[in-house]
Amino acid sequence: MPKMSALKQPDSLAKMAYDAIRQSILSGGWKIGDLYNEKAIAADLGISRTPVREALLELAAQELILFLPRRGLMLNRFTRRDAEEIFELRKAIEMAAVEKIALASPPHDLVDIEESLLMQRRAAKRREYLAFMESDRLFHTRFCELTGNRRVIAIMENVRDIIHVMGAKALALEGRAHAVIEEHRAILEAVGRGDAAGARQAMAWHLDQSKEAVEESELQPE
Repeated sequence: MPKMSALKQPDSLAKMAYDAIRQSILSGGWKIGDLYNEKAIAADLGISRTPVREALLELAAQELILFLPRRGLMLNRFTRRDAEEIFELRKAIEMAAVEKIALASPPHDLVDIEESLLMQRRAAKRREYLAFMESDRLFHTRFCELTGNRRVIAIMENVRDIIHVMGAKALALEGRAHAVIEEHRAILEAVGRGDAAGARQAMAWHLDQSKEAVEESELQPE
């Protein structure tokens, strides 16, 4: 009998529920301050509450949502302390990442990052902020992927959804999207010419400006 490849197992209902709820959150379907109900979510998805509960627990562990006893659940309201911690982590990782890539020999292929910058320009022109956030994610995660450090990549993947939710309102501030593009361009140009110090400086400036924009948006006090 000829050898055959094993059939690919379908995703579990909990995984499918997680993906659906996460996508709804990242696309702006969930609003800050609104209460949501586990039973209603299960009904919308057409599945039982058990896999929905599993999905929600995972999203809560990732700090995207909060459970409110006897009330339901809601999108997490991030505080200034949350922003301080996230951006401190980002600076430590991303400044080191661009420095490493700038010094790499032979140099890395940066075509994917250049393409993400073009995508940002198109999205900004059309005021398509969700598309902008997705291309922003590509820009930053690609630099981390090029380091080849699995732990760096995993950490950034774990916080990118928080960054997405935290930064969505900030991106809508007047002129911020276009400023992000110019900050990204400065980072990419420094890396491309092998200027490690310049790349670190450009990344630090970008993250500081992003943090300020986040703090001007709907962060909660401590």
